[in-house]
Amino acid sequence: MKQGLTMLQEAAMFSEKQVVALTGFSRKRLYNLSISKIVQPQKDPILYTWKQVIFLRMLYLLREDWSLQMLEKIFKAFPDDKIEEIIEGIDTSTAIALFSESSGELQFKILGPITFDSDLEKYAFNKSLESFKEGKLLDYEKTHAIVSCIIGDEPNGSKISIQKQTVIIIPELIRELKKVADGLNIEYFDLKVG
Repeated sequence: MKQGLTMLQEAAMFSEKQVVALTGFSRKRLYNLSISKIVQPQKDPILYTWKQVIFLRMLYLLREDWSLQMLEKIFKAFPDDKIEEIIEGIDTSTAIALFSESSGELQFKILGPITFDSDLEKYAFNKSLESFKEGKLLDYEKTHAIVSCIIGDEPNGSKISIQKQTVIIIPELIRELKKVADGLNIEYFDLKVG
């Protein structure tokens, strides 16, 4: 019975080797994140959930702009169940993760799904994001469309600082992960992502 349960768990979860390929982290770094209690996989065998894979990929992308020590510092300050709560909702209730430094203080914020009051607002937001991704200079209207959708309100003042801030768009991260996983031909992938 136990062997059957282990086989089912392995089919529904990601192996350490798969997580390395999907997230970009080395096995040693995954081990260190486990020891620091930021992401704790199932042990014997080491297995990760889809939500943990998404969170790990988010950490990897944040690591491009921030040191792992800074990231660990902020996540270690969370209550134990708070990180688990973030991981648990990362694929359904998170649209954007923001990591920033303000006045020497590190901050991590999660914003829920972006909603639009009209199709015109959604269109303006998407066109503005396309311009941003293409590296085009954004005018006031495009900047306003992005900021008002992200923060759900009018911009607070005339200055929007990009330095010392990293924004991760979670639905896009998930699409990228699925594309990478497709290239890896991960067995039972649909079962693993639920």
